[in-house]
Amino acid sequence: FNNERLTISLLSLAPAARHKHEHTHQTLRWLVGPATLTLDTLRQPSHVPDKHVSFHHPGSTYAVTNDGDDECVQLVFDILQPPHHTAQQVDQLLAAAIYPTDVGTDLLFENEWCRAWDFSLPPGGGDPLKPHHHVLDYALVYVARGRLLGFDHEGRPGLFDSVNEPFDVQWFTIPDSAPTDPTFAHAGKNGYADLPMR
Repeated sequence: FNNERLTISLLSLAPAARHKHEHTHQTLRWLVGPATLTLDTLRQPSHVPDKHVSFHHPGSTYAVTNDGDDECVQLVFDILQPPHHTAQQVDQLLAAAIYPTDVGTDLLFENEWCRAWDFSLPPGGGDPLKPHHHVLDYALVYVARGRLLGFDHEGRPGLFDSVNEPFDVQWFTIPDSAPTDPTFAHAGKNGYADLPMR
């Protein structure tokens, strides 16, 4: 995925493969599935858990070897522009929201450049009566086949029915007026009864 704000790349390393990259942007790296990796900075294999997130600044080098028996998959988010809001403005947007602003199930990382939320639902999971409110621009990346059913802020169905394949990306631009506008709040439910959504 690429737009003027963000590039999202997929890094796939076969067993014993090595990857070395010098970052040219502020970059977030997100591991999809556990892996056994050797980072040049550690020089010994380490078990790295699923959903491990690391942040890298321009000029830093990331060098890694896949020491596991399985493919290692990582999402790489290159942030191409400075943040549109100061930390204080972000706090004000979050505080002004009508509904909770926890837009995922777990906040994995946050700094002045980005927030990384995991959003996982078990088969059929999700509560249509528990909306979350979007107040910041965001990208949504499916890491597995999934279907997300959208409910409006009052729990009415039919807001959206998003069917996606692994590594589909969606981008959403959110206006500064969103915190006081309930149309930027919704709830989600996993549309598949036999597959987790992530």
